[in-house]
Amino acid sequence: MGLKISADEDEILLFERVVKHLQSSYGYSLEDAERLVSGYYEKFTDQNYCDKYDITAQTMDFFGHIESRGMADRVHFYEGLKHEPDEAAFIEWQQKNGM
Repeated sequence: MGLKISADEDEILLFERVVKHLQSSYGYSLEDAERLVSGYYEKFTDQNYCDKYDITAQTMDFFGHIESRGMADRVHFYEGLKHEPDEAAFIEWQQKNGM
């Protein structure tokens, strides 16, 4: 399947590491991890989607700041666990799970 994200080399490298973290930390198969990352990327970089939740669309600056491990947690929370965008709920989940 492969990742369905931008053609930016830096983003590709970062999200390849996110896929690896999803596999090692959360037990996803390669295909499932790539599907989740692609879904997350499609939603959270789309301003129309983000406007529905009153959040800012994410960019490489955001992704790079969070880094691959943090992005894997976000992808798992929002795509794997199917939570609606809610930063407070995400932070609470992180704290409950010792992250």
